[in-house]
Amino acid sequence: AFVPWHGAYRVSEDTDLLINATSIGLYPDVDAVPEVDFATITPGMVVCDVIPNPPNTPFLRQAAARGAKTIDGLGMLVYQGAIAFTMWTGHDAPVEVMHKALAAEFGG
Repeated sequence: AFVPWHGAYRVSEDTDLLINATSIGLYPDVDAVPEVDFATITPGMVVCDVIPNPPNTPFLRQAAARGAKTIDGLGMLVYQGAIAFTMWTGHDAPVEVMHKALAAEFGG
């Protein structure tokens, strides 16, 4: 269910997936963190951040410190680029090469 985000968001204990789909934490504001009550994140949760730069955002680091499985935004950026590459060239995109290059560039 969609829940509006006001202030320090308390994550419900029955949450399976928490996603930061905002630009909070995107370069150059790499120290910015969405207002989440990180004490309410539990080890059974998966926490995602769509931010590709930096890949390991403070949001993800704090969630990982609480035991959550984390997923960074590099994959989304890679696959968006791969779709565009294929549409423009008619060839399959070198997804692994693209991911490796972005990870090297952004430190992921």
